[in-house]
Amino acid sequence: MNIDSVNSALTPLLFGAGYVAVTIARSYWLWRVDGTDPYVIDHDDPLHRYVAQVFVAVIAGLFLYFGASAIWPSFANLTGPLDWAINTATRYASATLMLLATIWTGYAQFYMGNSWRIGIPQGEAPMLRTSGPFAISRNPIFLGKLIFVFGMTLWSPNAVTMSLLVATYIALEVQIRSEEIYLEHHKPEAYRDYRARVRRWI
Repeated sequence: MNIDSVNSALTPLLFGAGYVAVTIARSYWLWRVDGTDPYVIDHDDPLHRYVAQVFVAVIAGLFLYFGASAIWPSFANLTGPLDWAINTATRYASATLMLLATIWTGYAQFYMGNSWRIGIPQGEAPMLRTSGPFAISRNPIFLGKLIFVFGMTLWSPNAVTMSLLVATYIALEVQIRSEEIYLEHHKPEAYRDYRARVRRWI
């Protein structure tokens, strides 16, 4: 086994573990400090269940792909790699994007304070955050997630990673539009004013 190939596949795996750890730490912190369970995905709703399943599939797919590449380096050759797009420059760009996306996502999650949720809560909506990262994007956490998956794709562009990137974007768009309907209903005036000032993505 080529040690360089192993190290190459381990890099995005470590970044991925770090990204997931940030979200877990943020959720655990909210639960311990505020007593709030941030996980509010309604699995009885088919649309919300679908989005959650896509996110799980993307995370599992990326970890399985890079894990398989670390154990079996020639595995990447079976996935239609874009060899012309894999070089030192793109690897540095990929690592930079993954690092910045992790920092940005963690910042946005903690900036939400006790409004941080995974999913759309039932009943009254938490406080609408409109400053900090939310003054740049209405969905800074989702923006960070999309950039992170793009960074992983850039590290090893092929049919698998690009398909997972597309699936991520579609699922995020579905989730965002569902949240927009929710906020439009629960905080109509405040959300309309916010939506008029700040873009959906950036």
